[in-house]
Amino acid sequence: MPEIRKITRVSIFIDYDNFAINYCKKFSVAEAAIDIWNSLCDRFTKYYQSRFIKNDFEVVDHVGTYLCVGLSEYPCSEEKEIKQRFRSLDRKNGFIVKYGTRTGSYKDKNGNLRLGVEKGVDTEIVCQMLMGAFLNHYDACILMSDDADYIPAVKRVQDYFGKKVIQAGFQNGVLRGRAYGNIPLEAASSTLAID
Repeated sequence: MPEIRKITRVSIFIDYDNFAINYCKKFSVAEAAIDIWNSLCDRFTKYYQSRFIKNDFEVVDHVGTYLCVGLSEYPCSEEKEIKQRFRSLDRKNGFIVKYGTRTGSYKDKNGNLRLGVEKGVDTEIVCQMLMGAFLNHYDACILMSDDADYIPAVKRVQDYFGKKVIQAGFQNGVLRGRAYGNIPLEAASSTLAID
């Protein structure tokens, strides 16, 4: 008789700006040095399997990663580099890359380039999380952000749709406390080797 296995479908939602700011601060690296994208989904699904699956017959299936990045209407050279970096990742290994908007970049009084404030990224991710939960595209999701603005979406995804939300981030904040579980990135090495 064939073995019956339960499949837990896991989606990943990444707030790029929130993640990149915290990653660069923690590891003292430039944004262009973040090179974890090709292995991230695999690492997260293995972490989910080892920490949140309590039996031998259940397996995790990665059903997609939604990465949202803020870009200006007229991107500066740094933003063009970001878009180029993610062009090769889009539609590869289950990634879907979307772009929110960003207010115009500017030079500060010292002549340093400052990227404008991103807009719509959180909302785009919230829409995708809720739509995926409503359409039953996943059983659990990993939300890669420390932004407490996601709390209402996390509450609805968990309470109304019965999905598990795992927060992946660098801060032990309010969002982490509202999620079903967490992946504490502050404990990870620079390659995000999550133990």
